[in-house]
Amino acid sequence: MKNAMDKYRLYQTEDFIQDESFINWVLNPEEASNKSWAAWVKSNPHKKETVQKAIDIIRSFDFKQEPVAENFYTDLKQSIDQTIGYKNQESSKVATLFPKWLSVAAVVTGILLGGALVYYFMKPSYTVIATPYAATKTIWLPDSSEVVLNAHSKIRYLSSWQEHKREVWISGEAFFKVRHIATTGETQHFKVYTANAEIEVLGTEFNVKSNDSTTGVMLQKGKVKFSVPALKQQTIMQPDDYCQFDASLGKIIISPIDPELYTSWMKHKYRFEKTPAREVCQTLTAYFGYSFIFRRKDLSEQHISGTLELQNEQLLLNTLSELLNASITKNGRDIIIE
Repeated sequence: MKNAMDKYRLYQTEDFIQDESFINWVLNPEEASNKSWAAWVKSNPHKKETVQKAIDIIRSFDFKQEPVAENFYTDLKQSIDQTIGYKNQESSKVATLFPKWLSVAAVVTGILLGGALVYYFMKPSYTVIATPYAATKTIWLPDSSEVVLNAHSKIRYLSSWQEHKREVWISGEAFFKVRHIATTGETQHFKVYTANAEIEVLGTEFNVKSNDSTTGVMLQKGKVKFSVPALKQQTIMQPDDYCQFDASLGKIIISPIDPELYTSWMKHKYRFEKTPAREVCQTLTAYFGYSFIFRRKDLSEQHISGTLELQNEQLLLNTLSELLNASITKNGRDIIIE
């Protein structure tokens, strides 16, 4: 029997952004009904670039931030129905030969495309700043808060920035030094949004690392509220706390840490302490964009303690080789460890 997901092997970017199932997965990745999409993407690496382009386009519309008016779809469908009805009266013979399902498809397509256009023209304008692989960048937000972006990371905020509503969205990793602002006796809060969590702060310094399923926050100074709205969970963090939410576990875990382990990247190095080699390589993959391949499973589980310099790639690989007592070779974008 043919798998229902097989058809997506032939999809291009424009097909994905018009597919209701795909859109629902992008906007609600944790729903049980959407788990098949994550498995499909993993098993079809040749579609990774196409899928990512579609994801970026869909997320750029900010569906959740700017909902379309409740009567929009009703009015649009009524308008399309009236147009189709008028044309059917003019050419009834032609209409009887035209497959009914195509008329329905035309209505649905019109609604989807019309909705997309409304989202496009009504969506708020954002300032987006991103970093490539193997590079970091320091930026200052309109309120003079400082943000250091790690490699292959992105931050965005409303171009119409307002002091009373300081909000940013992040994917990847960044360190924040938030400026404390108080007007008329009230402190202006600052919020950071990730794919699955919110960090609310006053004046503080903290590190955020996020991907589609996990968000980790290290608090260096001040106080923040870490929350997962979907689960109605939240906790108040204190300095030197590390707080992590993993969607697969479905809960927030908080523990004391050494801040240097989570901020060393700003000095162009990574410091690890009793960390499995596979996790070390996942961190390096996020920074350099390389694929690390272990020829032996025992090597991937071997714990590493040490510092890896990021500005000298060959020195980094040599150090990693010594820490693992293993041979490391580079083949294009692949790093082979054996």
